[in-house]
Amino acid sequence: MSSDIQSALEYLVLNNYLSLAGASVVVYDYILTFSREIEYIWLRPWTWVFTMFVVVRYIGLCWFMTNALYGTSFIPGPLEVSTIIYQISGWTYIVFLFATDQMMILRVYAMWNRSRTILGILLFLNVTQTIVAVVSDGIYNNPNSTHLSVIIGQVSDFSFCNESYINTPATLLAYRTAPRLVLSAALVILAVSQTLKQSFDMYKATKQWQPNRYMRKLVADGILYFIVYVLISPTLPFQRALLVLLILIPTNTNDENIRPNL
Repeated sequence: MSSDIQSALEYLVLNNYLSLAGASVVVYDYILTFSREIEYIWLRPWTWVFTMFVVVRYIGLCWFMTNALYGTSFIPGPLEVSTIIYQISGWTYIVFLFATDQMMILRVYAMWNRSRTILGILLFLNVTQTIVAVVSDGIYNNPNSTHLSVIIGQVSDFSFCNESYINTPATLLAYRTAPRLVLSAALVILAVSQTLKQSFDMYKATKQWQPNRYMRKLVADGILYFIVYVLISPTLPFQRALLVLLILIPTNTNDENIRPNL
């Protein structure tokens, strides 16, 4: 066996292990948090926020599992099945991000005392990036077009699925990434600025810094999640470890943190 084949085989085996580990972590977390989900979601009056939470939780689970297992020997074919799985991964990703954005927009909307201006701007950015994603996926992620090709690769006795894009513009990634960056940056800037303002108001009222109280506010407002979100969103589909992070954070958020002051 040549060194190139050996290196490729080692990479594919490692990818198998990482995919299985990521899937196991997500499923294990879902099992552990299911009782909290019943308490905070299913036993309470149904709202739009709860709907978005369930979409994020279960569409996100479907997206992560297909994304994690695609390209491994766990799904070696046939070609039709591999193509369907790749399609499911792409479209559930769009739905998952739309619902995640909706939850974060509602959080920022509440933090800014239900400012309709803020809500309108964020919803416009959300709809814009969703339209861009749907149109580009409809054109370039369509197996019936000349742009997408899903193949079954073979390295030694190791079979796996892979995709390639043909005749796609070089600026496609920029067009897909730019709206996400703008929306993510707007969310994190608005959330952080409001938290800093409220923290400064607390300092002026008490005339002393209270680090523990500020840290609790950062956690309650989900600021760390906003920061992680803006950092990883442009390359999210390509980073398996970060997929686990983004999936797990919403599932460990209770009702009071999801919708502050709504």
